[in-house]
Amino acid sequence: MSESLVALLREPLESVMHRERYTLEDLLRTRNNRVVLFGSGNLGRRAAGALRGIGIEPLAFSDNNEKRWRTHVDELTVLPPRDAASQFGKDAVFLVTIWNEFHWFCETQQQLKNYGCDRVVPYPALHWRFPETFLPCLLNDLPSKLYLESDLILNVAGIWADLRSREILEANIRLRALGEFDGIPGSPVENTYLPHDLFRLTDSDRFLDCGATAGEMVQDLIRKRGAGFELFCALEADNISFPKLEAYRESLTEPLQAKLKLYNCAVGATRGVVRFAHTGQTGSRISEEGVPVECFSIDELFADTSLTFIKMDIEGAEYDALLGARKVIQRDQPILAICVYHTQSDIWRIPLLVREMLPEHKVFLRSYEGDGFQTVMYAIPPKRVRANSEHS
Repeated sequence: MSESLVALLREPLESVMHRERYTLEDLLRTRNNRVVLFGSGNLGRRAAGALRGIGIEPLAFSDNNEKRWRTHVDELTVLPPRDAASQFGKDAVFLVTIWNEFHWFCETQQQLKNYGCDRVVPYPALHWRFPETFLPCLLNDLPSKLYLESDLILNVAGIWADLRSREILEANIRLRALGEFDGIPGSPVENTYLPHDLFRLTDSDRFLDCGATAGEMVQDLIRKRGAGFELFCALEADNISFPKLEAYRESLTEPLQAKLKLYNCAVGATRGVVRFAHTGQTGSRISEEGVPVECFSIDELFADTSLTFIKMDIEGAEYDALLGARKVIQRDQPILAICVYHTQSDIWRIPLLVREMLPEHKVFLRSYEGDGFQTVMYAIPPKRVRANSEHS
């Protein structure tokens, strides 16, 4: 276990809560409350409103989007990055108000430093100062909540099969606890649930894709293996994405169509009805403001269907869906590819649940998109782990 992770989690809770409350003001005070917001989208506009609420008026927005240059957003001029750096780089904090799957903070930080900005900080301190406005938001939440589960984090630190997984875990914990982005993986060579370096696929594989959207995973599988699989079950609750999934199936040859089974429903711990926000995008999720959809457990849906691979990207419903898949998972011992970035705690509570269900599986962690997005836990039967994966 990493000594640095142990030391991090020994920080007294009082100190953690002090960091939540005062980090933003402490940062801004170093430049006499002079701040430029880098990123003029939704997060940037909300940041401007929050700062104005405590009497701090931002100097300007800056943005890499050329279409916004010299325009005004919420009464602030949007400056090109070089111009913003020239005017304010030495005497203002540049607060990066961008967080999405296509953005890596360390790249933006380096860009602004190259232009002459000497104080570039990320968004977490803003979130912590105004939790009622910004939190929880996917993996982002108050650090104090993480420290209340330190024992579980230390337990999960010991289950990983390779060094890379342990490094990714610690980087994600440091992001959640300290707002530090050092160590978060950069842009990967491939973005997939079927990584070439972790496990072997076979012609007899039987897949379940929970959160199939328009069929991206099955398309990737067919590109890589053609008809080299036995069954692909694609489950999607979003009524905008599901017709796209149906249209994709209709575009396939008849033999491939026969292998692709579609399910328009949600999955959870038990059978029932949930409310679902239909967006037609990857963020579709169970929501109190959504419309009713049927929800089933995987144990019920696949009681008579064996599976060798289960993938879940279902916007925070993964833990409950795994609870409702216990019988199938323990019966079939499949490969699991489960997203663990939709809540602050998924990155430790989901691997621990899987470890309890599948104690012999080898467990890996990989990250595919910007600043913590698309972080995936893989649990793989030992006989299907590729040679050297545990030493990568």
